[in-house]
Amino acid sequence: MLSRTAFTIIALLGVALVVSSCAKLDQEEFEMWKNEHVTKMDQANSDMSNKITMLEGKVDQNNTDTTEAISRAKEEVIAASQQGDADTIAAAEQKAKEGDAQLRADLTKALDMQGKESMDAAKSLDAKLQAQIMAGEKSDKAQDAAIKDIQSKLTALDEKVAMVDMKASAKPMLVATVTFGSGQTGLSSKDKENLDGIVDQLMASGAKIKVVGHADGTPVLRGSHRSNWDLSQSRANSVAKYLKSKGIDAARIEAVGMAHTKPVASQNTAAGRAMNRRVEVILLPAGAMM
Repeated sequence: MLSRTAFTIIALLGVALVVSSCAKLDQEEFEMWKNEHVTKMDQANSDMSNKITMLEGKVDQNNTDTTEAISRAKEEVIAASQQGDADTIAAAEQKAKEGDAQLRADLTKALDMQGKESMDAAKSLDAKLQAQIMAGEKSDKAQDAAIKDIQSKLTALDEKVAMVDMKASAKPMLVATVTFGSGQTGLSSKDKENLDGIVDQLMASGAKIKVVGHADGTPVLRGSHRSNWDLSQSRANSVAKYLKSKGIDAARIEAVGMAHTKPVASQNTAAGRAMNRRVEVILLPAGAMM
């Protein structure tokens, strides 16, 4: 808004324009006219000032009323919101309580049903288990009887085996045989190799060693031997001497000649007679008879 001074200046400018345009006005008339217009301008300024003051008061009051209305509306909105929240919370709590009660009821019902099913299953399983136990006990008894029968048979078999072993150990055991040429008593390299193979066995055994010489029954017509008896004994002596040279105790060795009294093959063929010209090395356990 323009101030009072501004209006006065504008009025004076207007007056000046009028004066300049009206050169015929005299000084007195101009002063009268100016005073009249100044008075009017002052009154207009005063009226305008009063109006402005009144308008400013109305604006201030309107601002105050608007601020109060906004505050009241805000408080009402907040109160309504709080009341709505309280109602919503209360409703939610009530619904939660109802849901919790229903859930508890459902869970209790489900647990009861599951417990009943578990009890029924346990009873059924217990009955089956008892039946299996009874069947197992019967089977165990049958197995025990069968095991005892088998053990009894094994014991009898062990006794038989022991008897057989005892009898076998009491029998003479042929451990080696060496052969000779017609009329010969010396050991070949093959014969010595054959005897070397039984030295460890003879050393490990405490049994007596019987070296038995044999002949093929062909009449002795020349040489240092007068008969098949002498020839078979010489052959036995050759083997016994070789075994003694290998460390066998001489007290354990007995050398005998059997001539042609115990042939193992026919005396009528060359092959049979070759088999009969032999020396047998025999282990004699205690109590063994030949």
